[in-house]
Amino acid sequence: MSIRWQDFTPRRGPTPLYRQVAAYVRDAIERGDLKPGDGLPGEQNLADAMGVSVDTIRAALKLLREEGLIETATGIGSFVK
Repeated sequence: MSIRWQDFTPRRGPTPLYRQVAAYVRDAIERGDLKPGDGLPGEQNLADAMGVSVDTIRAALKLLREEGLIETATGIGSFVK
């Protein structure tokens, strides 16, 4: 996995922050930086690295799950599908 979470830069505008985070992860999957089976960092670690709240990360992960891009196993973490 070669994604640098700290390179995320939020943009001002009409797009909610959680959607920006989801787009960053989605783009990494589409580029192949994240491959099926790759685990994402824990919510708190991801929030710290990206400079956003845990609530923002949770909303972004929920969106990515709904899109079928990731799956989450309770107590284990989130993985690229």
